[in-house]
Amino acid sequence: MHDELAEIRDFLAEVPPFHQLPDTALATLSRALVIRYLRRGSVFPPAGAAHLWIVRQGALELRHPDGSLAQRLAEADSFDAACLPGSEAASWRGHACEDTLLYGLPQKALEALWHAYPELRAQMLEKLGERLRRARREHEGAPRGRDLSGLQLGQLIGRAPVTAAPQLSIRAAAARMTEARVSALLLVEDTRLVGIVTDRDLRSRCLAAGLPDSQPISAIMTATPRHLPPEAPAFEALSAMTRHGIHHIPVVRDGELLGLVSSTDLLRAQGVSLVDLADRLRRANSLEELLQAMGELPELWLTLARRGDGATALGRLVASLADLLTQRLLAWAEERLGPAPLAYAWIAYGSHGRQELTLFSDQDNALVLADAYDPAQHGEYFHALAASVCDGLAACGFSLCPGEMMACNPRWRLSLSQWRHAFTDWIRATDAQKARLASNLFDFRHIAGDPSLTTPLTQLIATEAPRHETLLAHMVGNAATRPAPLGLFRQFVLVRSGEHQGQLDLKFHGLMPIHELARIHALACGCSATGTPERLRTAAGSRYLSAEGAADLLAAYDFLQALRLAQSANAWPRARRSTISSHRTASRRSIASVCAMCSASSPRSSKP
Repeated sequence: MHDELAEIRDFLAEVPPFHQLPDTALATLSRALVIRYLRRGSVFPPAGAAHLWIVRQGALELRHPDGSLAQRLAEADSFDAACLPGSEAASWRGHACEDTLLYGLPQKALEALWHAYPELRAQMLEKLGERLRRARREHEGAPRGRDLSGLQLGQLIGRAPVTAAPQLSIRAAAARMTEARVSALLLVEDTRLVGIVTDRDLRSRCLAAGLPDSQPISAIMTATPRHLPPEAPAFEALSAMTRHGIHHIPVVRDGELLGLVSSTDLLRAQGVSLVDLADRLRRANSLEELLQAMGELPELWLTLARRGDGATALGRLVASLADLLTQRLLAWAEERLGPAPLAYAWIAYGSHGRQELTLFSDQDNALVLADAYDPAQHGEYFHALAASVCDGLAACGFSLCPGEMMACNPRWRLSLSQWRHAFTDWIRATDAQKARLASNLFDFRHIAGDPSLTTPLTQLIATEAPRHETLLAHMVGNAATRPAPLGLFRQFVLVRSGEHQGQLDLKFHGLMPIHELARIHALACGCSATGTPERLRTAAGSRYLSAEGAADLLAAYDFLQALRLAQSANAWPRARRSTISSHRTASRRSIASVCAMCSASSPRSSKP
């Protein structure tokens, strides 16, 4: 084969879906191609017979008949609309954005290729989102087993739910649980789930409290328990158990009780116990116990990653543990400092607010205080409380924010009225800097304290942001300042210096634009969700974001998260020693601060 044909064949061997063809088919395909060179500004597609066009070098831009942008093509992208009868894309017209080299496969040769390889035609007709999903499956290899990302909650239901009426006596209810050999009893009234009773409730709310067992079981039940639909991913149940300290999740669809999933069921599917780690955080009575428990998180995370649990699941689970850690540190701080002089709420934003934490995330948090807050009178208390929690989080691996956007900075300790004023100002009188602050803080999520202090802020964002397009325009403008990581000849632009020199920053150039798009569309729709996937699903089909566009963004997000997770899982064993060393060095002041707090409060810290 001539050198030129060999070079074309080698190029096609790297271009999906042609990369699946055997060498003989690639050689035949290479000989059938025509070559076209388009100078910048030239019309595309070229005049003449129908071809499948493949971009070898350069870039193309295609537009709908009304002039709106339809598609951009770069190296290895293809365009075959002229070969597909009835294709909407056949009406698109465009031009070369720069000098462009094209390979063209005549329609007859293309049809012969499709006839010989029908699966190739199906893949070429796939939409972008499905191509990304399939690429991820190919990248991961064999189908995953019973991991928590791909497992639905309904698949874990092993038996019909054991139920009782809330009027049943405690003694009779305990007998029913014993007979059925279950640790939880679901209470229903007119087929509607009204409560749940567990072995723990029988011990703590009946025996320990001295309550007569002739009382109705409703006296010790947990009313309106948290529940999930059967199609919910199993990791969502695990996240709820971890965050709320529960061990059972009822499964309900459209008001119908289908069954009950326990932490034991999840452990059988998962093989490792994040629920146990969460319980240890709740019971920890010293900093040493906290550090020991959190020190096991990396190995647990790595096990889950290697078993196939996705980045979304792992991010939510790490965020749930960070929530618990924050709540425990707040309880210790209040034991040492005394009860808070007024109501407060601890919030997290950024990746913690979006529940997308990794093992290397820093902390982003703030305090919302009751309107009676007086810095002169209460400032010292809340400064000490915030410093204790931020230092404790840093000691446990969530490093201090380099920009000091944390509750230990008085700028991020404001009353509800002050936060409301700030949020309103960012929305109504916005500029580029205020839009950047809104991008950070509007991802906030309530972690601890009085929820009545954060609900008004969530409602303010949901009602005001859609009515002020200037805010959204500034957010778009800020996002547009982040250039695509492509150089002059369409190659990836890599990090030029520092620890990650020669690498592509998937977070900055890949995931952050999707975070920003999801945030902007969610704010435009009045969506109060903070997670990126939830925001995209909510905005899908709106006048701002088509269902297909949302699906493509979700697929790209999932694909990039999977790549980043795989890279982190591979790099972690090598980086572990240096990471632990740097954390210890950076957290020396933090550990000393929290140790002082724990030594003062540990004799009284047995309560959860």
